[in-house]
Amino acid sequence: MNSIQDWKHKCLILLMLDAGLRVSEAISLKFGNFDFKERMLNVKSLKKRKAAKDFSNRQIPLSQRLFSALVEYSKEFKTFDTDTYLFPTTDKKCDRLHVSRQSVNNYLKRLSYKKCNIHDLHPHALRHTFATSLVASGTEINEVADLLGHQSCDTSRIYTHIPKEQLKKSIDRAAQRMGEKSSFFMKIFGFMFAKQPPSIYIPNQSRAPIVARSNELQTVSEHLEKGTNVILFGKYGTGKRLILDSVTSTKKILTFDDTAGIKTSLVYMLIYLYQNEKEQVYKLLFPNFELDKMETRLSRQSVGFLCDAIKQVTEPKEYILKIKQFDDVTKQTLKVIDLLKDHFIILTSATEISITKAHFFGNFEKIEVKNLNRLQCFELIHKLSYNIKVDNYEVYRDHIWNQTDGNPRAITDMVERYRNEPFLITETIRKITHSGAIRELDFSYVVVILIASMAVMRYMTSELDNPALRTIGGFAMILLIISRSFVSRSKRRVIA
Repeated sequence: MNSIQDWKHKCLILLMLDAGLRVSEAISLKFGNFDFKERMLNVKSLKKRKAAKDFSNRQIPLSQRLFSALVEYSKEFKTFDTDTYLFPTTDKKCDRLHVSRQSVNNYLKRLSYKKCNIHDLHPHALRHTFATSLVASGTEINEVADLLGHQSCDTSRIYTHIPKEQLKKSIDRAAQRMGEKSSFFMKIFGFMFAKQPPSIYIPNQSRAPIVARSNELQTVSEHLEKGTNVILFGKYGTGKRLILDSVTSTKKILTFDDTAGIKTSLVYMLIYLYQNEKEQVYKLLFPNFELDKMETRLSRQSVGFLCDAIKQVTEPKEYILKIKQFDDVTKQTLKVIDLLKDHFIILTSATEISITKAHFFGNFEKIEVKNLNRLQCFELIHKLSYNIKVDNYEVYRDHIWNQTDGNPRAITDMVERYRNEPFLITETIRKITHSGAIRELDFSYVVVILIASMAVMRYMTSELDNPALRTIGGFAMILLIISRSFVSRSKRRVIA
């Protein structure tokens, strides 16, 4: 890859090497096949099978280096029309609009012999490398089959073999270790001249890990199926948003991403319904009004009118309304949700539930999301730490646990900081710290006990014959009487 200077050639090779495309699929790609916002590639497979042709679509995530190469290569294009070929042909006499398979094969031959000195470099070797790398990293065989566009997992199993020479070397090393003598002097020699232990290489085992949240997910899903409103609450970083995104339901889901501009969100929500599930309803309500003009018309209406219109075109409890963050909602947004909460099934999350909004959640099921325990924390660390080389994995794992107190967001932050290091030795591991383990401590009880102890001095005056203690004890008595007021004001006004 370092020997390739042309971004067009880099993109072409990475589509086969990092996305596992067949050469015919790579050369026929159009800009419409890419969702750059989600970093996904939608591939339409066309492979001849006997007399028939099999059409299927598959979605493949774009690797970082493939995405970066596409960004650089796209600078050569003036427009990004969905029908524009990614690799258009420069041969004007050719009937084809994209480059040919033969031109790709010829380029790889030149690259093989002149630059990289890789024997027998061809398109399928790149696709084979993609599949073998997935298998070696621990990816399930059915996932490999999906990414490759294979109808059967048996077709993908050809990539699970291990070369015989590699097996022979592994067996020889194992036999050599088992045959080594372990005398007393050998142990002392090994202790004094011990070699650096090999680094641990952790494979990628999950693209978006969600650990130890099966109970919360199941509980949320059960309440949503019953039609019950649900709010997740817990400390910052406990994974409430991840649970919200992972919830599945038989009901349709509408999402409020922007609660600040609630009126705009309502307008687009109504237009979405008119354009999709409720298109026939729109044709009946507005037979002579074009949909593309509806946005301007709806923007002039009040929030109450928009809420009523949404309720008119939907059935009660037909949709789940997902509000990702409830902490900073405005009064107008709260009013809107209050109008919709009995018609929709509300699913939302918050760091805390304020007393001023407690009445709003009367018909909500409140589910607390806590930090992970020690074993769950270790599981998440292992899933996140793919491709990280660690000198001492136990020190690495325990240090993250001690620094984060099991907070998933803090764990993720620390692992990402470690990822910037080329190699993690014990000293480097302990240098990186995090404030995630800082706990909130309530010292109000300590203050009250201290004041009460001083108040007792008022009654010890006669025993100790010290009039000054009566004055100190008197002041302490006054503070003790009014302590309830200032202690209660120092507490957070939340119910959860």
